[in-house]
Amino acid sequence: MLYVLMPLWADAQEKRVITETFDNNLFKWDEFYEKDCSGSIEDGYFVLKNLKDGTVLSITELPIFHDRNFKVTFKLLVPRINDKYYFGVIFNYEDNNNYESFKLMERKFQIAYVKEGIMRSSRQGAMILSGGKNKNVEVIIEKKGKKLIFSVDNMEVISITRDINFTTFGFFVEGNNVLKVDEVSVEQVERE
Repeated sequence: MLYVLMPLWADAQEKRVITETFDNNLFKWDEFYEKDCSGSIEDGYFVLKNLKDGTVLSITELPIFHDRNFKVTFKLLVPRINDKYYFGVIFNYEDNNNYESFKLMERKFQIAYVKEGIMRSSRQGAMILSGGKNKNVEVIIEKKGKKLIFSVDNMEVISITRDINFTTFGFFVEGNNVLKVDEVSVEQVERE
């Protein structure tokens, strides 16, 4: 029996999971307060408020190796999901003028990238995400080899081929809306 369980135990030890619950700001998210937007830690959430037409985002460097397989899970509470404004996650962030995003709204997704300050859509389509108020939404970005797999509420939405060059990730909200992030979890195998 011990010989059967030993390989399973060894494999389990190689996986590293780190979870940010916003009780102690483990990943060092920057808090900011401006006239028409803010990002702050309140009551165990990172709360991103946008009071304007543009996009507000918050990013941080995650404790992962970009050249290895990983899984990043964002547990979000969205006060208002509609078909007017996107919310979602940022990945492969180099700077404010160069990054990629997985954008969500009621019944629609989009993969977009900002290159030299100009946003372009690369892929978009329909998905199951109903509108409403105070919805819990789980977004997962999983890297397997050269593939990035995006899932929402345990359903795969899209898989793309992409090199990840930067370990800075985050989340964003568009329009006059709020996004509350309950948890960010990072999972990576120590040795591959």
